[in-house]
Amino acid sequence: MAALERATVLVTGGAGYIGSHTVTQLLTAGCVVHVVDNLDNSSEESLRRVRELVGEEKAAKLTFHECDILDAVKMDKAFAAAGKVDAVIHFAGLKAVGESVAKPMRYYRNNIVGTMALVDVMERHGCRKIIFSSSATVYGEPATVPCTEEFPTAALNPYGRTKLFVEHILTDMQAASPEWKVILLRYFNPVGAHPSGRIGEDPKGIPNNLMPFIQQVAVGRRPVLSVFGDDYKTADGTGRRGLSVRPSVRLPSHPILSDRVPSNRHVSANIISRIFAHAPSSPPITTQITSTSWTSRTATWRR
Repeated sequence: MAALERATVLVTGGAGYIGSHTVTQLLTAGCVVHVVDNLDNSSEESLRRVRELVGEEKAAKLTFHECDILDAVKMDKAFAAAGKVDAVIHFAGLKAVGESVAKPMRYYRNNIVGTMALVDVMERHGCRKIIFSSSATVYGEPATVPCTEEFPTAALNPYGRTKLFVEHILTDMQAASPEWKVILLRYFNPVGAHPSGRIGEDPKGIPNNLMPFIQQVAVGRRPVLSVFGDDYKTADGTGRRGLSVRPSVRLPSHPILSDRVPSNRHVSANIISRIFAHAPSSPPITTQITSTSWTSRTATWRR
């Protein structure tokens, strides 16, 4: 822990959902944290709340830089302000599958070219440790679940391909330059929030995942939850998806921040421990979330 308390970590996309929780854990562990975020799908409010959660002393170790990873000048300034950066956790990226199909070039430019620009600025400032936030979408449609890291990759859309291409770029780079330490973090759509409820998933615009829709209906931001399909062979006719359950990952204890990652390899990890094929019971169409009543309706379209 002593070495961790002296670590300086730069987190791209650190104002976002996963990023803000990671920043909270890093600050709690004693790290100095520099967040780079262009606020495309996030808000600086999340970082204000992070500062509240960790307390004044640890909040003083957090610095926010509003900039895009494609902006080399501002990124150089962020790294210069941070001094010696020990590691980068790279969350910044576009992540909507549907939008990636409609606007593939935007995704290739932002996610792939942006990561290459990030690697360039890291190299210029002598930082060669990176955790890349990849995705389990790189597995495509696996024949069985749960997935393991050894499963073949087969991305099926532009978003997934950007994640897979970046994985290849980073592993090729590491093979050519063994001093680099690379971790590829693969995971499915996370849900949940900090136990305090002060930070959680709060995307701008129309959400791309189910849980934000449910949450926004629960608090009255949206009037109804649309359920796509009512003739599945399930107890209530609605679709069923697997749920992966695992305690929060404690990134501050990750070996990327130490010398325990061998310099001649990269590490791939996807967060999944158990798939529940059946829920204990099917909830009624109208139910209660905390003290708020919310309703759903059946829509005509489904995947």
